[in-house]
Amino acid sequence: MPAMLVLVAPLMAAPMHYRHNAPESPLDRRYVYHWKVLETALEKTRATHGDYVLEPGEVMTEARQLFELERATGSLTVVYQGTTPVIERTLWPVRIPVDRDLVGYRVLLVRRERLDQFASVRSVADLKTVTFGFGLGWLDGDVVRANGLRVVTGSSYEGLFDMLNNGRFEAFPRGAVEILDEWQARRERYPELAIEPSLLVYYPMPMYFWFARDDVGRSLAERAEAGMRLMIADGSYDRLFAEYQDQTIVALGLKHRRILRLSNPLLGPETPLQDRRLWFDPTTYQPGGRR
Repeated sequence: MPAMLVLVAPLMAAPMHYRHNAPESPLDRRYVYHWKVLETALEKTRATHGDYVLEPGEVMTEARQLFELERATGSLTVVYQGTTPVIERTLWPVRIPVDRDLVGYRVLLVRRERLDQFASVRSVADLKTVTFGFGLGWLDGDVVRANGLRVVTGSSYEGLFDMLNNGRFEAFPRGAVEILDEWQARRERYPELAIEPSLLVYYPMPMYFWFARDDVGRSLAERAEAGMRLMIADGSYDRLFAEYQDQTIVALGLKHRRILRLSNPLLGPETPLQDRRLWFDPTTYQPGGRR
């Protein structure tokens, strides 16, 4: 009797699963660009790493996101976050600033009645009379406090706009990548809020993709980094930045604002500050992604 040939279909590798924090409200568009960067990186590695799933999980505070990822619970597998010594020890980073540190350039959302006050600001010392608002657990609050400035915290992202409107603090520093969408989405609800037109508060705040410090997390991180390196090499890192950010950069007049520089004591020694390809500079940037 002839031997029977048994054909076994090769097992398909399971797709790599990237689950991130969900938007906090229908108006929350802060991270649309950032997840597009990750999606592009994953597409560029499809041939070498296979399929993937990129999807939102549930809404979590930043503190809970880190808690869940550190414990590799599976409720999140990737977090978009700045760096601190603690996070560097407990999570696995891809040390490529996702938005070229555009988020480190802060434009102030203020009450219209305060615009004259901010127009007279010439130095960081002039900001010491100002109270700034941040979310509970946001790294920015720690950075601003470390520079001797006053901080008030709120328990929710949406609630911070109410707090500013009600005079609980005087300025809500928003990343240049964020503020236009935020203001336009809320201008009818908060007609007394305005974008301050002359100042740009800068502290280096590279935002990375972070993963669990286990085998699964490292494989997810390695794929994301490989894809982002391909993006840098083929120019799509710059092109995507220009596609999403040029209109904002021009509309906010970043090149012409007075830059007030703060230090960031949370930066680690492995921050890739010397690779200028990864960092936005409003004084030299040309629309179209040209540095």
